Amino acid sequence: MSPTIRDVAAAAGVSITTVSHVLSGQGRISEDTRRRVARAAAELGYQASVHAQQLVTRRSRTLAIQLANSVDASSACALVPNSDYFLEVLNGAAEAASKRSYALLLTPSDADLDRLNAFAVDGAILVDPRGDEPFFATGWCQDRPLVTTGRPLAAPCPVPVVVDNDLVAAARLMLDHLADNGYERPAMITTDTSRSYAADLVAGYTAWVEDRGLEPVVAEIDEPPTTEGTAEALGRLLDRRVCPDAVFTTSENLALGVLHEARRRRLAVPGELGICSAVDSGSLRLTSPQVTGMFVHPREVGGRAATALMDLIEGVTPEDEPRRIEVPVRLNARESTRTRLVL
Repeated sequence: MSPTIRDVAAAAGVSITTVSHVLSGQGRISEDTRRRVARAAAELGYQASVHAQQLVTRRSRTLAIQLANSVDASSACALVPNSDYFLEVLNGAAEAASKRSYALLLTPSDADLDRLNAFAVDGAILVDPRGDEPFFATGWCQDRPLVTTGRPLAAPCPVPVVVDNDLVAAARLMLDHLADNGYERPAMITTDTSRSYAADLVAGYTAWVEDRGLEPVVAEIDEPPTTEGTAEALGRLLDRRVCPDAVFTTSENLALGVLHEARRRRLAVPGELGICSAVDSGSLRLTSPQVTGMFVHPREVGGRAATALMDLIEGVTPEDEPRRIEVPVRLNARESTRTRLVL
């Protein structure tokens, strides 16, 4: 016999009404009680009817998610950039949503919000927005909860929750690693610095080199990055009177582009040039040499963003108290930044 709401109430030591409020998102329930009820329901295998929850709460239990960064709307892959990072953010968000019986709707970067409204979505997650996306421009964010991964630098309205990594500190960590391995003149290649992740990495890099009396050397290329654009940026760096001995990129695709161009120029990596990425991915382990990357826990980023959004929708956390959720980073050192031997 399937467990009932009465069984969940007895197991959690609360009233049937409390269980109903927790499952429907109604009422003011403490976080401890909500978790106790959720745990009891999970242990008993209780499955609430999603359709019934939709009727009771008048919510669709549907979340929108948009990957704003580095998407070429004219390409066949206009929804998801070619990056492990974004796929893992999606996986984390989808997993968290499914656990609480929400659907996740992936929207293109040029989404028609009038058409999106037909799905009656309860809230949205924007991944690496600038702040000029349609979700902000239409006032959509005043009507429904919005969570971002990375803070929008030009948003016209406050965002209740921002999930992010401390990328200023991450840049310093990577540059300390380069210095420890004998690299003295690191340069940087980045995409659009109107996105906070790139701006923070460049800020961390700039402060680090200036602290050491060096000149910041940053090459910025257009989104989405191309092999040709990355090659041209590396060429500009190498043509300087004093050329860099290492290149720190803001994404794994840029790092792969730098490695490709270094090979074409017959530069030894890491002998003549160290290469590292602020974002790690499986592709960086498939090259020769393997490329050093910063693991930013993208699945956790996506999961925590979806959880924060569902908590806002269900009134578990107030929307008028902006919060920042910080996810840690981990440096994965590989052969591309191996200790440099100076002859």
